[in-house]
Amino acid sequence: PRAHNPGRIQALANLPLVRSLLAWYMRRELHKRVSSEHYPAPYALLEMWQRHGADRAAMLRAEAATVAGLIVSPSSRNLVRVFLLQDKLKSHGNSADYQDGHVHVIGAGVMGGDIAAWCALRGYSVTLQDREPRFIAPALQRAHKLFKKQLRTPVRINAAMDRLTPDLEGRGVEKAHVVIEAIIENLEAKAGLFRDIEARLRTDAILATNTSSIPLADISAGLQQPQRLVGIHFFNPVARMQLVEIVYAPHTGPEWITRAACFCRGIDRLPLPVRSSPGFLVNRVLTAYLMETVLLIGEGVAAVLIDEEAEAFGMPMGPVELADSVGLDICLSVAENMASFTGGAVPQGLRDMVSAGRLGRKSGRGFYEYRHGRARKPSPPARGQAPADLQQRLVLRILNECAACLREQLVEDRDSLDAGLVYGTGFAPFRGGPMHYAATRGTQDILAGLRRLQTAHGDRFAPDPLWQEHHD
Repeated sequence: PRAHNPGRIQALANLPLVRSLLAWYMRRELHKRVSSEHYPAPYALLEMWQRHGADRAAMLRAEAATVAGLIVSPSSRNLVRVFLLQDKLKSHGNSADYQDGHVHVIGAGVMGGDIAAWCALRGYSVTLQDREPRFIAPALQRAHKLFKKQLRTPVRINAAMDRLTPDLEGRGVEKAHVVIEAIIENLEAKAGLFRDIEARLRTDAILATNTSSIPLADISAGLQQPQRLVGIHFFNPVARMQLVEIVYAPHTGPEWITRAACFCRGIDRLPLPVRSSPGFLVNRVLTAYLMETVLLIGEGVAAVLIDEEAEAFGMPMGPVELADSVGLDICLSVAENMASFTGGAVPQGLRDMVSAGRLGRKSGRGFYEYRHGRARKPSPPARGQAPADLQQRLVLRILNECAACLREQLVEDRDSLDAGLVYGTGFAPFRGGPMHYAATRGTQDILAGLRRLQTAHGDRFAPDPLWQEHHD
């Protein structure tokens, strides 16, 4: 291609004084997004331009020397690892097997409606079922907003809307290649729905639930063919979260697991096979993390300090704002479902907030107040006021739960677990995943940290047996 010749205004950016001012401004904006400690490359790029912007040859020499160091940095190696983990997830399904077909979604709430919209966006014909038109209308409005943002041209937007059809009577069940249930998180309601529709399904149709915490064996207990039910568990927001858990029970037919993974690749998502267990993988780990956050707030630790510590570790969003984004009612529902199976305790403070209607971003108030969808965080107290073990309470709660999931063989191996937590929760990507980070840190250090926290805060920090096995 021909070399770009900057215009007069663009050329001004390379004047030394203007370049310094622009670099200061860009560095400030960059700092709002990523830390130079965690992601040094963009800061190095800015530094090269600021120092050598008027001398291309000098800039290229400096860039060569800088890149050499960046390539072998821990961040670089770990981000390459995360990229390869993505390839591992893609290998679970062949998208070519599901380019065409019909998807029927039952439940037009936020999750169900957004799943239907995403499938239509990716080229599928979709029917969306719910009890009344008033439940489907908001889902269609959100779908149009998504299509407008992603497709831009009226012809393509209208074509996508034409692929998404309201279906109050549920007639799409008979012709669907994939049926996804996304109704309320209630065992009786889900089991009853599947019993009602099982006889109407195509023999080759994937029968799936989007449950976030209920074991698959309980839902499929009343089916004539329980082996065909799989979990296809999306995360919110559907259009942004790449990971989808493919949940299976011991009796689930392997062919249905494979076909569900192929369908997920067909809609450009990353499938992760997970053995059915309360909370599965991502929600189980995330619930432990968020419950520790609620306990910290109950102890009087400022929410904004908790978020700052998590972000200092490398999380893209602090756990307090994350809980508000997920919805405190959803957090409570998942926590209660898991507690009914595992016997864990749900913090009373979370129940009180939900009872008071403080549900997070969607209600305008949760742990934070929200204006136009943005958190209005108070000025943080001095970080010296935070408990000395605050960050470790958050991080080691995650690592200990990950170890339990790995010991119970919820996923195939450590790489699968790391992929699930990076792409399902945003766990600091530059650290390469929680188990990779634990290996880098060392089992002895993890064990010592957990034992200190167990002594100080209770048996929820009791080291999982997996750590001792690897230490021995």
